[in-house]
Amino acid sequence: MPPWFRSCFNAAMLRLIMLLTTVAWTTGATATAQPVTLPVYGAKHATDEVRIDGTLDEATWSLSPRVGEMRLIHAPDRRPTFPTEAAMTWDAMHLYVAFACSDPEPWARHGARDDRLWEEEVVEVFLDPDGDGRNYAEIEVSPTNVVVDLLIAAPQAGGPNARRWDVVGLRTAVRRHAAGWVAEMAIPWASLADAGVTQAPVPGNEWRVGLYRIKRPGGVAKAARIDALVAERRSATDDGKTAIDAELLALRGDDEYSAWSVTRAERGFHDPGRFGMVHFIGASR
Repeated sequence: MPPWFRSCFNAAMLRLIMLLTTVAWTTGATATAQPVTLPVYGAKHATDEVRIDGTLDEATWSLSPRVGEMRLIHAPDRRPTFPTEAAMTWDAMHLYVAFACSDPEPWARHGARDDRLWEEEVVEVFLDPDGDGRNYAEIEVSPTNVVVDLLIAAPQAGGPNARRWDVVGLRTAVRRHAAGWVAEMAIPWASLADAGVTQAPVPGNEWRVGLYRIKRPGGVAKAARIDALVAERRSATDDGKTAIDAELLALRGDDEYSAWSVTRAERGFHDPGRFGMVHFIGASR
């Protein structure tokens, strides 16, 4: 287990690296909407070469602050059973993102790029450089290092067109260990033209970013039962559908949807108004 992962859940460290600052963001359409405090993360420039191997043993990662333990979007005040931490760094060519996931039994069935990874277990990065909530990138990595990359025209506007887009030159790695798994990504700036950028940010620039994880306890056996119930429901009577829905609700009851910047539960992760703020910090001199 790398020192990076061991430190993720150290409470003293979390208090030190929580929010570098905060920003009040009014999300409602009415004058009485309550302000929401969004987290702000200072992404430091890399100090050495970042190897995408899931080890996170470079000096760069040791110097990069953690975002703070992610929270459940359905119950933000309750600590997740399966905690998650993340960090970001950057250089002239790439944005680097790392996740450390507590989980002794991660699982996955999908094996092809652009499979529906969000139906299983995954970590996710949403990138909205101009902050307009449109044409933002979504990149997911599973515990078996399968990738889906999507260009989201607008919230809830997925479908085949979103999956036709690729992050050209994307590199990812996953490393498993006894306590969980680590995912590491290198996202080329040049690949994000459709999301509004083609080169590295200038120090001082800010992007809207979402960092997420889905954990579904129960593994493949429970997933297979859910699949069978969904198929059965298509031809069930009304009473049968009611019973199936109740069982599905129970089976999915311990799923965890975690976020760095908590979204509104009814919107899932696709809530650009609740994406956090990433402030890019230049190289030390």
